[in-house]
Amino acid sequence: MWLLDIPAIIPTFLSVYQRVFASHRIPDCRALPQDTAWPNATAFDAFNKSISGRLIKTVPIGSPCHSPTYDAEECGYLQDHWRHPEIHLTSSSSVMNSIFLNKSCDPFTDPEEQCITGAYVQYAVNVSEPQHVVQTLEFVKKYNIRFVVKNTGHDYMGKSTGTGAISVWMHHLQNITFIENFTSKRYSGPAFRVQAGVQGFQITHEASRKGLVVVSGSCPNVGFAGGYIQGGGHSSLSSMYGLGADQTLSFEVITPQGKFVTASPEQHNDLYWALSGGGGGTYGIVWSVTVKAHPDLPITVALLSFSAGGTSKKNYWKAISAFQADTPHFIAARASAFITFSASGFNLTPLFAVNSSVEQVKELLNPFMMTLDSLGIKSLSSIQSYPTYAEAFGSVPSFQTENQDIANFQLGNRLLPRYLWDNNVSLSRLMGVLNDIVDGGGTILDVMVSPTLQIAGYPNNAVLPAWRNAFHAVTAILPLYNNQSIESIAQDQQKIAYNFTEALHKITQDSGAYLNEASPIDPYFKQVFYGDNYNLLLTIKDKYDPDQVMYGSTAIGGDRWREMKDGRLCRTRTRASMKSREDL
Repeated sequence: MWLLDIPAIIPTFLSVYQRVFASHRIPDCRALPQDTAWPNATAFDAFNKSISGRLIKTVPIGSPCHSPTYDAEECGYLQDHWRHPEIHLTSSSSVMNSIFLNKSCDPFTDPEEQCITGAYVQYAVNVSEPQHVVQTLEFVKKYNIRFVVKNTGHDYMGKSTGTGAISVWMHHLQNITFIENFTSKRYSGPAFRVQAGVQGFQITHEASRKGLVVVSGSCPNVGFAGGYIQGGGHSSLSSMYGLGADQTLSFEVITPQGKFVTASPEQHNDLYWALSGGGGGTYGIVWSVTVKAHPDLPITVALLSFSAGGTSKKNYWKAISAFQADTPHFIAARASAFITFSASGFNLTPLFAVNSSVEQVKELLNPFMMTLDSLGIKSLSSIQSYPTYAEAFGSVPSFQTENQDIANFQLGNRLLPRYLWDNNVSLSRLMGVLNDIVDGGGTILDVMVSPTLQIAGYPNNAVLPAWRNAFHAVTAILPLYNNQSIESIAQDQQKIAYNFTEALHKITQDSGAYLNEASPIDPYFKQVFYGDNYNLLLTIKDKYDPDQVMYGSTAIGGDRWREMKDGRLCRTRTRASMKSREDL
């Protein structure tokens, strides 16, 4: 492990907490617009001039659905397209997971209800140069205002919005620069420098034009340089090249203290380490990331589905168990898969096999197909090879931009370690838990990847160590309905965290979770999101963000703050230790 640029002796967490908050005189609570401390119009005008007029006052996108600005036609369009990412991508304030908006100016509530900004940010800065971020940081510190970083708003953890906040909106930073021969002590080869607003599908197509691939997410509208890479970032290429965070070569980043720096293995190496997998929205505002690129390779894509209705429940689960039992064979072939199954059916959408022929994939799937035949289960399947990753990616219906919906579900996640496949007893226990989740109304979203250290090239980064021994990232989900009440949403959230995910936790206690696709109220978030890296990450957080400007409820140091009933962000008096929420 590198010797990071941090004190050799890490202070106790209590002394760190006292030192950070006492020496920097951090207020007990962030200001809200109704407070006398909130800046007046003159102050906002001066701020807007300092950022070249790029300040946007939030008007919630649901306002056409509420009086006095009700417009039946606009409201109808908004309701019909509410699940489409583009509606939220082009908004400076909206986010794709509406649970974090707390029904503020919701387009599906009573039109006579007042449209309030509520949990939306109060203002956004449409960033085009680093100085805009620096000026925003100075302003929020001066007036004690909550600070948020937003790109696409594709966010399951609530980091992209906040009551009374000012955000830096990174969405229009769209430059991609090809570096034909990036050279450093640890890597020589092709690379791309990608600005913070670029989405996954954009870098995929740009790399393809150069005959290359870059590890990016399966959802095309995910921001590439933000929470995806900073949180680890799994991919359909992860069994071949590792996680997104394993590809990083350097970052351009604005620190919360307003310095524009390069973070790499040679400069600010502790910050580079933390940004490479230690969680987004925590240590600094990433302006760009430079990542490795790999030679493009042919990919064979397999799609398969079958219904639960055409067979007995017993046989249905025998079939799912058979697929799970074949995991070691898929992993050995460096294949990856995205699987969903529920009480209604099973869908493999898709299996990706890099540098494998159609015949090889047929052979790989043959034992499972024989099991389906023996159980009398009829399936729909297709196997096709493509010369490039971009073409293979574009062939999958669920990966195509026009078929993407935003999060119409709530979720909780656990990584499944490879030892669960060591014997039939442990595998049977796993299948029992998955069966119980489905019987409880849940759907399983199962990502089969194995980004081992060997495959990733032995990177030194803050990726959760449990990823290196994982075979699957399993997510339990419950549907989220447009008209669902806050109380019902909270009940489902509790069910996922304390029923579904808890059951998975009991059989994977020494593993972890993918922090980007987990429950925002996971009671074990420190251990399962960060593992043994938490303590060092906290030290790095305090070094670069001594004023505690950057916040996320499940981010490093997140337990130092609590959102009150009115959305106000206030300090807690707890120490930032490795305890669970239940211990606080």
